[in-house]
Amino acid sequence: MKTNILFKNTLSLLTLGVVVFSCTKPTEGPKTKEESEAGVSEKSLVSIKSFVFTKAGNSTGTPASTATPSEAYAALFIKKTPALAYTDKSYEKFEARIEADGVIKVLVPFDKTLNISAPVTLKATITFNGKIGPNIYLGDSTTPLDSTITSFDYDITTELIHSKLIKSEGISHSFKLSRKEKDSNPIEKVCKVVFVHDKPSKDCTIGPDDFKFTVNTSNINTVTNLTPVGSGSPTAPTANSTIKAHYVASTDAKYGLEAGKPAEFQLRKSESSKPAGELKQGGVDASAYFKADALKLPDGAYIEVSTDTNACPGSSTPATCANVNPITGVRTGGTASATTTTDLKGHSTSGNKIEYKFTVVAQDGTSKKYYKLTINADAAPAG
Repeated sequence: MKTNILFKNTLSLLTLGVVVFSCTKPTEGPKTKEESEAGVSEKSLVSIKSFVFTKAGNSTGTPASTATPSEAYAALFIKKTPALAYTDKSYEKFEARIEADGVIKVLVPFDKTLNISAPVTLKATITFNGKIGPNIYLGDSTTPLDSTITSFDYDITTELIHSKLIKSEGISHSFKLSRKEKDSNPIEKVCKVVFVHDKPSKDCTIGPDDFKFTVNTSNINTVTNLTPVGSGSPTAPTANSTIKAHYVASTDAKYGLEAGKPAEFQLRKSESSKPAGELKQGGVDASAYFKADALKLPDGAYIEVSTDTNACPGSSTPATCANVNPITGVRTGGTASATTTTDLKGHSTSGNKIEYKFTVVAQDGTSKKYYKLTINADAAPAG
């Protein structure tokens, strides 16, 4: 049996934050013999086994295959690209780390965009090592908790604001558990929950095999445009399979670390006498639409492009675009549907090169690497 308890205080949770749950006795003077004996019992008043947020307690909709997470629960999980379906097992629960002396840390992903100022609710389940026992009270309640229960469900109401979570004090809340026996002083524990940020990742690297496109029969990433020719008997990709862009390796120590030296991926045009590229023979024109919808980024990282609506195409040779997100295929201020057309496309002259530049920003919001995707890159050299 579980008892639902509503915590309405400022608890802050999201952004790779750390929930610190520490229990201490109120400040008091010298103890009497009876109080000293009570202090020994106090140590075993609350023995927490786990502190968990569950999908079942923080989702809406049934069946589970169509459930959606609450805004607060979703923020407990680090952002992944490509996004995981909510049916993935990793969303079943979010478990805190229990430390000594009743301290519990709940690591919530660091997210500079997190700004939930209106109160939100998270349901936490706190489980104890065995039955809680008789005469236990929560807060100032005059009704004891059921002595046979081993866990509580807590509705935690909080704001989730990045600017507060980055501070060392975070956002905190306190509550009290007490044992009240007849003819003895109450034994109390005051528990404090604090939400603060955890250290974010600095990883902003796209792996050499991680720039991928999902193949379709029509519209975007089509089988036709992605069917190579050349030596080695290449085969056409099938719908719903993925193909990866070619990574151009470099020994330059500053490769990808400066805007003028972006790390390069390519969709290469094919030639029958050379090893197959990724594109059809001779390359593609502006009617060939693409989006790297299977591109994998480090956890928490994101794409950044120019906000200039006129940054594509540029006047350089080859033509260069700086405002197209390669994952969505849509440019800043663009109107492409991203379902039938995109702004990530071939050159207006079939077979000519066109470059799309973008930046990958790490979870910390500061570390970054520079990249470009070249469509109609030269065919692979003969072996």
